[in-house]
Amino acid sequence: MKLVFSKDEAHQIVVFNCFDGEKKEFSYVDMIKVLIQSQHLEEPEVSEGFSEAEVNSIKSMVSFINKEVSLIDQSNDAESS
Repeated sequence: MKLVFSKDEAHQIVVFNCFDGEKKEFSYVDMIKVLIQSQHLEEPEVSEGFSEAEVNSIKSMVSFINKEVSLIDQSNDAESS
């Protein structure tokens, strides 16, 4: 799953979940389900209109989520050994 970030006419950030190229309104529940199954999020897609700092922050957030999910998975593997 990929998170897609854009800004609307009022410059408010809008987020979508993208599954196999199909955009859907963002849902935390869907994101958690994907993280449980695949253990990672794809590189986010960020449209024009974001500052470099905003883009870096979004990418950092996704990287952090992937890192934390990876640590949980490693912890679960160690416990089951």
